[in-house]
Amino acid sequence: MKDEVFNIDFRKLAIEWLPTFNRMSVFTAIVLVMIAPVELLFNEFLKARKQNLIRLKTTCQKFSMQKRLNDIFDPLERRIEIVKAVLFDEKYLYTEAEDDQFKTKTKWLFGDENPIYLYTEAELYSDFDFLVKIPNSGINELQLKAEIEYYMLQSKQYKIQIV
Repeated sequence: MKDEVFNIDFRKLAIEWLPTFNRMSVFTAIVLVMIAPVELLFNEFLKARKQNLIRLKTTCQKFSMQKRLNDIFDPLERRIEIVKAVLFDEKYLYTEAEDDQFKTKTKWLFGDENPIYLYTEAELYSDFDFLVKIPNSGINELQLKAEIEYYMLQSKQYKIQIV
C-alpha cells in the first residue's frame, strides 16, 4: 500500500495531461523527450530510497549488523560473524589484606570437579569490544570498515579478523 505512492508512470501521465487536440505523434514525441530527464531522476530517487530504507532497518545490534554485512559481502555462504572480544569470564582473587573483616569474600571449593583456571590480565581484557570474523575470500576491507563504522556505536572498538 505504501509503495503505490511511488508507482508513477510518467509517460502515461504526460500523454493523459496533453489536451486531446494535441495528442498527435509529433507532440507526443516532444513531450516524451521532455519527460525523459524526469524519469531518470525518479529512477535515481527510487534507488536511493531503497538503500535508505535498508539502512534505516539496520541497527547497531550484533544480529542486525551481522545480517547486513553478510547481505553485502557474503550473500551466499553467510560466513561473516561478529563475536565478543573477551572470551573468558573473569574471576577476581582477593588477597588476605583485601578481604572484608565483617563479611568474608572467601569461597571454598570442595573437590576437583569444578576447577578454576587462572588467566593473565591480557587474556581477560581486550582492547576491542567485538571481533568481525571474515572469510579469506577477497572481501574489500575498506568497504567493510566503512559499513561497520556506519552502524556501530562510536564508543566501541572492533578488529577485523580473517579466518
